[in-house]
Amino acid sequence: METSVLVIISLLVIMLVLIFMGVPIVIALGISTTINLIIFTDMRFIFIAQNMYSALNNYAILAVPFFILASNIMVAAGISKRLMELAEAFTAGITGGLGMAGVMACAIFAAISGSSAATVIAIGAILIPGMVEAGYDKRFATALIACSGSLGILIPPSILMIVFGVLADVSIGKLFAAGMLPGVLLTIFLMIYVYIISKKRKYPKSPQMSFKKRAITVVRNFPSLSVPIIILGGIYSGIVTPTEAAVLAVFLGLFIGFFLYRELKIKHLLDIFVRSAEMSAMILLIFGFAYSFGWLLALFEVPDNLSQMMLDSGMGPLMFLLWINIILFFAGDFMDPGSIMIIFTPLIVALATTLGINLVHIGIVVTMNLEIGLITPPVGFNLYVGSSLSKLPLYDVMKAAIPAMLIIGAALVLITYIPSISLLLPKLIFGSV
Repeated sequence: METSVLVIISLLVIMLVLIFMGVPIVIALGISTTINLIIFTDMRFIFIAQNMYSALNNYAILAVPFFILASNIMVAAGISKRLMELAEAFTAGITGGLGMAGVMACAIFAAISGSSAATVIAIGAILIPGMVEAGYDKRFATALIACSGSLGILIPPSILMIVFGVLADVSIGKLFAAGMLPGVLLTIFLMIYVYIISKKRKYPKSPQMSFKKRAITVVRNFPSLSVPIIILGGIYSGIVTPTEAAVLAVFLGLFIGFFLYRELKIKHLLDIFVRSAEMSAMILLIFGFAYSFGWLLALFEVPDNLSQMMLDSGMGPLMFLLWINIILFFAGDFMDPGSIMIIFTPLIVALATTLGINLVHIGIVVTMNLEIGLITPPVGFNLYVGSSLSKLPLYDVMKAAIPAMLIIGAALVLITYIPSISLLLPKLIFGSV
């Protein structure tokens, strides 16, 4: 027990000191793990390399680089522009319709890319100037897209859900199904927020659109909408695995970009591949070091001892969920979502299992917390992306994002304590969770 406490304190202290010194999180995690292996075990350095290889030698983890590649292809193929047109056809003639269309477009693009940053960039680059031109406040438009873009890690296919599924040994297909209803619910909440604010501030209605024009717009842009339908339909029907769906998404993006919309050119591919490789390398490197981090915790029975301490203190499932939300909220203020997911998942899974909490449900709770972390300072990455797109001071974007943050927080509380919201679709599709 004493060794377990020393290990966890040593790991966290070394890692935090390095992070505050400006060392990248992935390097801090690797150094912290390596130092503690030297101090508390007699294992050789090669063990770290072997552990990293074991972590990445996983079929399911292949989905991560392919979904990242698919996301970058979709952006270059002009799919985000078509999704905006499609969303506008559904919100035409409604007060605040353009803002509502932006939220809807973010939700649909999230179901293609699985990436929050890609969603903000792809939709924000088009929508923020359009909303400002239509008479919306620039701060409101920027904050709205920054917050709506966070749907990219909740609505499947989500890269972070894949990471959680691999670490927690949970079906990725079930996690994807579990994220769908919370994602739709949150999309509706944000659209209602846009409508109320637009009414209050007298923002304009979207231009009216005849039924014929709506139908033409939907048909013309249906290839963009077909991508998430094919990907998620293939996973839920059992025709393809999540990894195969990621590869399918790449080829769908290439086909649509080259042959249907013809905006994707051969000259774009090198930049797409390099950018995708850089993003994938960063995530996979963190994943590899985190596997050794989790192994070290398990070696000294840290999760087991924490579970026993929790049971001895009389903590129940409801209080545990509250503490998870609090801890992850503050972690999200200072760390990126990938690092939080990888560092905290082994402990959360061990404690949740002890309390009998469904791991699919806890996966959605963790993911939603990381979603909030993307829009809370000082590390709220989506806020930085939004600020760079609109050229507004970061403080202005942060302040304007507070109402949307509160809405997402309220949705988190609802989904945390009503598990049926996240577990309904997995039960219907897979029969059990």
